[in-house]
Amino acid sequence: MSSEDYPHIEQDTGDPTNTDGLPTYEDLAAQNGPNSRFGRWRGWIEKRAAERYADISSEERMRRRERGWGNEEMYGSEDTAEYPAIPTIVNEPPTPSAMSLHIQTNDLQNLHISRASQPSLSPPLPPLPSVSLKLVPTHLRMHNFGSRFLPHTTTPIRCVLPILEGKLLLIGHDEGLSVLDMYPRSEGAGISVKGPEEAQSRPIWTGEGVFQMSVLEMEHDARGTPQGVVLLLVGPEADSPSSSKDSESLRSLRMYNLTSLISLAKWAVTQKGVRPLDLRRPSNWQAQQTPPKRHRPQHSLARGLKNLIDSPGNHGSEHSSSSYQSLLSPSPSVSSTASKRRSRSVSPGRQDSSESASWDVIDDLPLRWATDFVPLATPGSRLSTSSVLSYTLWGNEDRSRGRESRLLAIATKSTILLYETPRGERAFHFLKEFYTPLVPRSITFFQQSVTDVTRSFSDSGYKHTSHRRTDSSSTSRESHRLSTNTSGVTLNYGTQLSLFVIFDKKAGWIRLADSAVGEMEMHDESQFWPARETTSPTSHRKSRISMDTSSIGKWIPPAFCELPVSAPGAPLQAMKVIMLTRGKRTHILPSPLPTNHFSLPPIRSIMWRNTPTDLVARIFEGSEPDMDGFSTPAYLQLISLGELGIEVQEISLPSLFGKGKGKARADDSFYAEEDTGGDAGFLCTGGHWDRQHTMSHSMNGLNRSYSSLSSMSGVSMDSTQLELEKGLYCWCRKGLEDFRVFWLGGSLTADYEDEEQ
Repeated sequence: MSSEDYPHIEQDTGDPTNTDGLPTYEDLAAQNGPNSRFGRWRGWIEKRAAERYADISSEERMRRRERGWGNEEMYGSEDTAEYPAIPTIVNEPPTPSAMSLHIQTNDLQNLHISRASQPSLSPPLPPLPSVSLKLVPTHLRMHNFGSRFLPHTTTPIRCVLPILEGKLLLIGHDEGLSVLDMYPRSEGAGISVKGPEEAQSRPIWTGEGVFQMSVLEMEHDARGTPQGVVLLLVGPEADSPSSSKDSESLRSLRMYNLTSLISLAKWAVTQKGVRPLDLRRPSNWQAQQTPPKRHRPQHSLARGLKNLIDSPGNHGSEHSSSSYQSLLSPSPSVSSTASKRRSRSVSPGRQDSSESASWDVIDDLPLRWATDFVPLATPGSRLSTSSVLSYTLWGNEDRSRGRESRLLAIATKSTILLYETPRGERAFHFLKEFYTPLVPRSITFFQQSVTDVTRSFSDSGYKHTSHRRTDSSSTSRESHRLSTNTSGVTLNYGTQLSLFVIFDKKAGWIRLADSAVGEMEMHDESQFWPARETTSPTSHRKSRISMDTSSIGKWIPPAFCELPVSAPGAPLQAMKVIMLTRGKRTHILPSPLPTNHFSLPPIRSIMWRNTPTDLVARIFEGSEPDMDGFSTPAYLQLISLGELGIEVQEISLPSLFGKGKGKARADDSFYAEEDTGGDAGFLCTGGHWDRQHTMSHSMNGLNRSYSSLSSMSGVSMDSTQLELEKGLYCWCRKGLEDFRVFWLGGSLTADYEDEEQ
């Protein structure tokens, strides 16, 4: 092939010294500039590209297009025969193109490209789901959020609160409040939505740590906007000027507006790069709702009102005087507040100041949202001068259906304060006060089955006695009279609500009805024969134990669960159980818990390889037998979180309620262990991250019927089923200043969806 066939290729035929026909550097610099692409070899490269294209037959090009090598998607459905076989090579970088595209605006009726040949714009792809890690051989799944290089917080995570159906996650930590955006948006080249694998954490405020969060009430308005009240336990961070050596002495309870917290989270997510709110207080600052500690006031009421009015920094008086119901009303709008400020500055020649005032209102909105709260402690109450360590709630979880009574127990350094919301009301009212001999580290509501068996003095054996704080002498005399006059009489007081109180090395209970107290004890299995069957991580089958180690180790809060129990010829019923854990041993006991539970053998005794700091129980629901007779049994999942990560023990419900006779099946129990890189703990229940393919189509509500599960098990997926399949939000520590939020869960529906993928 001679150079005459391609006259457009650069040649230097006029130079007699140029025998090879290639241009010199001077010629290339004169024609294309000093920095031309490929330099002197450009012509030769284009020549070789044309030769390679000419050597390929049309059949070979068609075969490559069918295999995906051609430009079939770019050219659409047009006939390739109308384009030239050899592209026109111009004095530009070689870009093979079968058609030239340009925009015509003078004649829109005669477009250069037909409408049918235009490539269709595909909709944006949905965000990729987070990658799950299945803790085999159990049915539990683990989901991590965000980059593995970026921490969610740099201080310990204390609590989380999912909002907007789990799209945003409020994170309370020692430094303040943050939000984890599960579906961040990037607007670099068009708006694109990322998935949980790229979740981003944004700080909302600093200076006031958030240690507990609970939704007291939530409802949706006509537009679907959630409104409600959130209870927060807040306090200054350790490095704050207002904090002392004991930072717990400044913690207080506040009731925040849920709408304001959601607005704060959206503001932190959308305003990227903005600095978080600084809520640090000066060293001499004292909140309006928390007066300093003092003895009972001796001054008159008039002097107290005068001190309240004349007190500096009266900006919090409006919140103190507002009621609980005001949190459910919409917050003041920007326009109304701006109009008030404009009314004070409306004068000729002052329009600039009014405009700046309106901008100041918009800039102050995040701070107004952060201070939209009502303190739980009223001035002069017991709680206003006490240090709040923790709290616990008891009552109807769904407060939107009916205003049932609710109890709130607040732990301080020396007392436990009990509050109640009567039926049909919202505000908490003080009910009782219990004194504790030691500092309570944790409090939890639980139910007791109170029975009293009176015995004569001739009866032998250990008898558990409880001490009642009120009128203890008369109580002891009455019990002495019953013991001497009667024998073997059982007095049943029914189910009573009590408090499970954990101290440094011991645990006790307080009955709310009569203030009776007692010390919690574990069942000593070494004193009874035959020994009880125990599930240990070293063996998936049942093993025998002959020694008891329950008295070694610290207590942790109890766990609760409802087990579905079916009897022949009877409908499915729920059996409530409570799990008591001390050290490395967990006992599964019936709930309500008998007062003499320590003398009764547990349903199952569990041994852990590592000492747990949190224990959570959940149910993995099974399936009914299919056409082939195959079914999946239901399992009780016991999840232990501690200093070395996660431990999971799954026990099938048939084996849990069985009598233990015969050889145990291999699938009766499973054990798994996962190292999280450091210590881990439990935060709250919620989320269905194991079923993102299904939940992506039903983010606007929970009342959705899933045909896949309905065809398999005959049960519609409603809100009740979703409530049962909720997972667990947990935290883990990856490094010195690296704390993360992860999720644990799993359901039979998720397993079916994975099989369909």
